[in-house]
Amino acid sequence: MPNFKMPKPIKRPTSQNYWIRKKVPADLRPLVGKTEIWASLGTKDERQANIKIGALNAAIEAEWARLRAEVARAPQSAETFVFEPFKLTHQDLHALRAAEHSAIRNAYFKEPPTGFAKLRITAADEESLRLDALDLLESGGYDTSMANVERLVPLLAKARKDGAQDVEYARLGEHEKIADLSKIPPRTTPALDFVRAFEEYASKGGLKGGKFGPTAKRWRPKIKAFCNFIGHRDLKRMTTTEGYKWVDHLIEKKFARKSIRDVWIASLSATAGFMVERRKLDQNPFYRIRVRDEDPSETPELDKVKEPPRKGFSPEEIKIILTATVATPSHLISVEMRAARRWLPWLCAYSGARVNELTSLCPDDISSGPGKIRCMVIKPPLEKTAMWRVVPIHSHVIAQGFMTYVEERRKLNKPLFYDPDRSRGGKPGNPQFKKVAERIAEWVHGLGVPVGVKPNHAWRHVFKSVARHVEMDREVEGFITGHRPKDSNAGHDYGDRWIKTMSANIEKYPRYKIAALDLPAGPHKRHRRDPAEVAAARVAKERRKAARGAADTR
Repeated sequence: MPNFKMPKPIKRPTSQNYWIRKKVPADLRPLVGKTEIWASLGTKDERQANIKIGALNAAIEAEWARLRAEVARAPQSAETFVFEPFKLTHQDLHALRAAEHSAIRNAYFKEPPTGFAKLRITAADEESLRLDALDLLESGGYDTSMANVERLVPLLAKARKDGAQDVEYARLGEHEKIADLSKIPPRTTPALDFVRAFEEYASKGGLKGGKFGPTAKRWRPKIKAFCNFIGHRDLKRMTTTEGYKWVDHLIEKKFARKSIRDVWIASLSATAGFMVERRKLDQNPFYRIRVRDEDPSETPELDKVKEPPRKGFSPEEIKIILTATVATPSHLISVEMRAARRWLPWLCAYSGARVNELTSLCPDDISSGPGKIRCMVIKPPLEKTAMWRVVPIHSHVIAQGFMTYVEERRKLNKPLFYDPDRSRGGKPGNPQFKKVAERIAEWVHGLGVPVGVKPNHAWRHVFKSVARHVEMDREVEGFITGHRPKDSNAGHDYGDRWIKTMSANIEKYPRYKIAALDLPAGPHKRHRRDPAEVAAARVAKERRKAARGAADTR
């Protein structure tokens, strides 16, 4: 950010007072949320305004220094998305001039001003021109060096002068004299880069988890794939027709229509809508693009009837997994991974919680409610969890000694299922607790659970199925799992969620009868695999990875 001289008091058309206008440094714009600051000096007198502006300018600079100090103290992210600024070519300079010229005359063509109002179009001191040039360069993604600012300033002044002249021609009815800007070639870079726009939306648009969350990770490649499909990244040039061509292309590639609607098109529309909201785009070209369901009459008869996929574990698979939780693990496995294998399946089974809601738990998240009911406090991480909720722990888990392990971790002041000291400095979108869930998934698959069943999330489906069978209260079951019934209304949020009520419903869940719980733990048995078994395991692992990858893209 180039250093300019002390700002001068200026007036705004909508106010009689003098104001300070100050450009926010580029490195602070993500924190401030603006590219420039306007603040009233609270006086109509120019002399008083010149006196007050120094103190206000110093206060603004002090606040920016404080923000920079906070950023310096904060730990740096391992994954950032930094874009190199575009090179400002001679063609781009004149394209920016033409855009400014067009914007000025279009704003006044309908009602051309006269007198002082006409003079105000071109009235701008050198400092204001520099600030406007800097704003144009930054919004276009160009390098905001002082050299580029100085190159653009005279062209900006010319654009305003020529635009004002065209407005005067329009007032006089001499439209044939209005400049023809169509001869000026377009800029060589996107006027509104779609990929950059998505990163802005991911960080400022309220996307769950921010730019490192799971939604951003899933949507980011969809944005880039669409740009590759149409051959450019300029959001301002994109059309609804291109959106429908993209839909047809995805349908031809056999992508599920629900995925096209809820992921591929939703990512485009949400980003473009945010740009409209920020006044960087006039209209959203992807708004209300419809992806209609497949016509059943065009589907072959054999494809109409399909067995619904199994979502939860079978009783035999449940027995295998829960029996494995009490088996003696290898001494090569960390304490945290042993605990994850021992307790996570049981906690998932008796609470229906998402696995990452549990792998992120700390000892302080395990508390006692009314009547000394042990509870888990589930907080919103980078997952779907949108609200803080308290879930009672089933008495069967308590009886197995879970609280003893919690107290051990409390003394160490460490999370329940991972050790921050062993962090390898991974990406913010893949924190340690997620890696724990992945390792548990691999372990469950290794026990013989089919690839088509999600090894962690299947517990959530089992919990819902058992809850229906034991006639658990539907509303209370939603409080426990964090689901809001689709047909619920404002009454769903009335009243408090009593721990004792949720605990009574959780205790309706029957205990799993696992014989191994009553037997002494045996020694760990290590099976030496022959080369054929190793090769078969490697092939099976690659198949599981391919199946997960196919599921993620659809």
